[in-house]
Amino acid sequence: MLKLVSSLCLALLLGFLSSNVYAAPQAKVVLEGLGVPWGMTWWDAEHMIISERSGRLWRWHRQRGERVALTGLPNIAVAGQGGLLDVQAYPPLHWQQGPSQWLYLTYSKQQGNQLVTVLARAQIENRQLHHWEDLLVTHTPSDDGRHFGSRITFDRDGHVYFGVGDRGERDLAQDLSNHAGKVMRLHLDGSVPQDNPFVGRQGARPEIFSYGHRN
Repeated sequence: MLKLVSSLCLALLLGFLSSNVYAAPQAKVVLEGLGVPWGMTWWDAEHMIISERSGRLWRWHRQRGERVALTGLPNIAVAGQGGLLDVQAYPPLHWQQGPSQWLYLTYSKQQGNQLVTVLARAQIENRQLHHWEDLLVTHTPSDDGRHFGSRITFDRDGHVYFGVGDRGERDLAQDLSNHAGKVMRLHLDGSVPQDNPFVGRQGARPEIFSYGHRN
């Protein structure tokens, strides 16, 4: 009896998978002509913001298919894997109904002969970024063009998280005196939460939330 029930269940499952109830997802091209698109985020229900590693930032309208370039970006060091990196809107669209208030971005910045990853934020007015703020210029100086990171996310308690790669030097990820190979946790204005795990620890960067990451 158990064997019969099992066979019947298998037959029903195979029948379900082969029926019209199950349909493979279909891919649809909505935007072409980008170089290396790195990040994307919904600004409101109609507009997506897209970053290109080459240093361009686009606003794309999902109904009309139009894209316009947003101006007001700072000097971005485009080298190797570095450039304009992630972009995330705050508050995220799925948290609220209206347009977002801030656009958070990560990018690589020139410091002398070396490059570092930076977390910044700005607001959008028409086609321009305003009120640009570098929230954290990370201590990740290197002339290596690898492993800048980076991804950004938020929690509902008013924190922003972002990652930085090990900059091609793996041992840096285990060293708490720098930001390489780490995930950072900050308040939305860039200040350090006092309950971060390494606050008050001598020789450690207080922005660090976790460490030991590659990229």
